Amino acid sequence: MSDPVTEADLLAYVDDQLDTARRIEVEEHLARDPAAAARIMADLKDRDTLRLLHAAPLPHPSESMLGAATRLERALAWQELGLKLRRIAAVVTLIGFGWFAHGQVGLGINDSEASPKPPAFVEDALHSHETGLLRARMISQPEVAAYDPAEILAETGIQLPVLPDTWQVRDAQIFPSRYGHSIELAIDTEDLGRVSLFAAQAPAFNVIAPTLARFDTAKAMYWQDGQLAYALTGTGSDKALERAALRLSRKLQ
Repeated sequence: MSDPVTEADLLAYVDDQLDTARRIEVEEHLARDPAAAARIMADLKDRDTLRLLHAAPLPHPSESMLGAATRLERALAWQELGLKLRRIAAVVTLIGFGWFAHGQVGLGINDSEASPKPPAFVEDALHSHETGLLRARMISQPEVAAYDPAEILAETGIQLPVLPDTWQVRDAQIFPSRYGHSIELAIDTEDLGRVSLFAAQAPAFNVIAPTLARFDTAKAMYWQDGQLAYALTGTGSDKALERAALRLSRKLQ
């Protein structure tokens, strides 16, 4: 059994310091190790370049060596091409999956939104907001501004937040929601214009800090406090809507 090929053998091979038998053993080793063969071929090129610079006669490689070098070059080129094609296929797959997932998103959420899908009660809040706007346009559906937070709490179990003094409630309605009753207040504000405050029972206990959800026609800042879910819906700026939601989330009737 021949001795293992060492780094010293490879260096000696490049420098033409091996006898014929050992050169054959090194070449057999390189035939089984393409990476090492590529490195040695590069070293041989550098060696020959130095010899040329020093006007030394260059040994002509044998036909077998030229053939081996050509096959190695082709194999490495195909290997690199295969890696590139696999990377391209992975990118295309991810892009296709992203467009598919985008097409499945409901609620009219804008393309710019990459956040998780809002809870189901936010969709109820949007529908209540749109219904409130519809009622405001109808002469036959007069708005009812008076409401009693204590009575609402006693009848529905829904606790409403304390509104800022400058906010004017224009309409107060009880709507059905997927988890029971819900309250919808249509409110005129100075910095947000007309907004809707939605409050309803949630299906499970949770605590959610005020979070923004965008829709095609409006945006909602929603939050949850235990079993109660809230959403403030309108068209004002994100910052103003966030400030208002943070204030409401800290004050309950």
